[in-house]
Order: sequence, then structure tokens, then C-alpha cells
Amino acid sequence: MKNIVYILILLISCSTFGQEKPIDIDSIFNQIISNPKTKLDRRTYSKSIIKEFHELKLNENEWIAFREYYPNNRLKEKGIFLNGDYFGIWKAFDKNGNLISEINYFLSKKINGNDLGFEETFDQCKLKADQIIQSHFGKESNFKLNASRSYWYSKNNSGTWFEKRSEKPEEFRLTYSYNVSDSLKFDVVDLYFNSDLELTKDEIKGLPKTKPYEFRLDYSKAKEIANSRNYGITNHQNAFKDSEYLKLIFDKSDSSYKWIISNVPETKWKGYENTNSGIITGIGKTLRINCLTGEIEESEFGGTIIVN
Repeated sequence: MKNIVYILILLISCSTFGQEKPIDIDSIFNQIISNPKTKLDRRTYSKSIIKEFHELKLNENEWIAFREYYPNNRLKEKGIFLNGDYFGIWKAFDKNGNLISEINYFLSKKINGNDLGFEETFDQCKLKADQIIQSHFGKESNFKLNASRSYWYSKNNSGTWFEKRSEKPEEFRLTYSYNVSDSLKFDVVDLYFNSDLELTKDEIKGLPKTKPYEFRLDYSKAKEIANSRNYGITNHQNAFKDSEYLKLIFDKSDSSYKWIISNVPETKWKGYENTNSGIITGIGKTLRINCLTGEIEESEFGGTIIVN
């Protein structure tokens, strides 16, 4: 329990997005490894490469402290995953233990390392995307590139933003997240560019018509409103428990951002005849709060899961 509390204190201490105070990644890494609830998944791959996944589940978050080793047992790569995304600073080393790559995923920036290929093109693409984000949300918004969810696509290959490229990409997908803190973000904007760095407008996701769009109701205020209406107080341990955490969505129907959370205390099972398959239906309510106007909508929870 003390370890769990300690790691939460570490995360809370760096919870304000954009603050100057550095985050001690090594301390978080060590806390994940030493936590009694952490599960170790150690795998050996071809050429005697060893990878370690130290997995820790805390509330809605899944933390993984990752290490990869050369056959000579020297460290090859080290970093943290948070909910599948690269978190903080990732480092890579050569077989002699020398640092050869360092990427800061908070800043979406390569700190050290060799040329990844077509870097000027990537910088130009990101600059164009940043300008589009600024025009829609202002210069001081909480949006930034999520390099873990941003991809390039070439004729014969593809990869995430900081993976090495051997040929010029034909398409780029840049995902921007709304960051409540360094450890809490919501991927809501997708921008696609062709090889000439022209925005593919029919692929755009998450850009409101109102410019600049203002988030007058932030995460803390939305959570306060939700709690006052009995949302987010109890996390029911059923198939819909993830919907009981506050999230951010873009509603295309009215081109607006909304905070959304559900309260699903009950479920109903309907089985298919002569099989073990069926449908789980959640019974509860869903709350939506408009980030610009503060308008509140409440409706019946409509979630279902098909079980085969």
C-alpha cells in the first residue's frame, strides 16, 4: 500500500500540464518495479534478446516499466509505458553501454541520437500541424502532439513518429491530445498530410468550427459537477467500468467538445440459444458536459457488449 501511495504522490506532484518542474522518471520506474502488485513478464526473443515488462494496474491506468537487453546482458533500451503510450524519457544504448538515443515524449522531441531519416520533412509537417492547432485552440492551449499515436506511412513500411525511416513517407498522421497533466491526456485530434505536406481535409478529426475554441469548463470543474450528480463516486466492477471515468470527446453533431462519464451499477445478460454467447447490456445513466457552454445533458446508458 505504501508503494501505491508513493507513486501516486509522484504523479500528483507533476500533475500540472506545462509546468517547469522536471519529473523524476527513474524514481517512477523504480516504484513500478518494486510495487508488490507489479507483475513481471520476461520474454526471450530471437538472437537471445531479452525483454522485461513490469506491469502495474492503478485504477484506470496501466503502467509498464520496460527494459530490453542485448545477449551480453547489457541494457539496450529503457522506458515507461502509460496506457500503451510512451511516457516521459526513453533511452537506448549500444552494446558497450553508451547512450545512443534519448527521446522526450513529454516534449515530443529527440534529445540525442542519430538522424532518423527525412527529419526536415517531419519538422515541417509538425510545424504545419502545430499552426493548425493554434489557429483552432489558441497559442496557450493544452494540446500537444502525441508522438506515440502519430504515424508515417511509406510505400513499403510504416512506423510511429520517432521510428527510423528508410524511405520518404507518402502520408503522415499526427494525433494531438488534450493534456490535463503529464499523466492524463485524451487523444481527440487527428490530422492527415500527404507527401507534399498538404492537409487531407476529409480525414480531419476533432477540429471545431468555432475558432479559437475555448475550454471554459476544465477537467477539475467537470469532475466536480459529475461528482455532485453521483458520477465517478463508485467504480462498479463490471464490463462497463471504464466508462465510469471522466473522458473528453469531440461531438461531430454540434462540433463541440464534451466531458463524458457514465454510472452503470447494473448489467443484464441475454444469451443466444444453445450457445455460450450473448449480449451484456449496461443499465445506468450517462452525463455529458459541454466544455464551451457548460450545458449539461443526461441520458440512459446505451452500452452493449457482444460475447462470443
